[in-house]
Amino acid sequence: MKRVRTALPIALMVGILGGCSNAAPKCGDQQTVDTVIEIAGKEIAKQVGQEASSQITLSVNAIRTTDFNKKTGAQSCAAQLVMKGPNGEVPIDITYTSEKTDKSGEVYVSVFGLK
Repeated sequence: MKRVRTALPIALMVGILGGCSNAAPKCGDQQTVDTVIEIAGKEIAKQVGQEASSQITLSVNAIRTTDFNKKTGAQSCAAQLVMKGPNGEVPIDITYTSEKTDKSGEVYVSVFGLK
């Protein structure tokens, strides 16, 4: 599989029905993890093509919260993205953030380190 480094963060906004908390969803929250996988899948499809990317399954392991901003509620996270395909598994260390937008109920997830 061809690897290309991307310097720019890949981001996606997701709507979340949540309470009145100022905090964004935690790093291991299922919706956050699903969004990270969705973002990574789109980036992989751009890099290797849709047909090749359809043979790859993604998972996120070893999720860690590296920082929490009490003022904004933003979560900074680190994890291992595992790409499993016909030729085996390839782990990639990634970081991502989960933060609320000014629009009620929306969360912005940015993923860094996709190659």
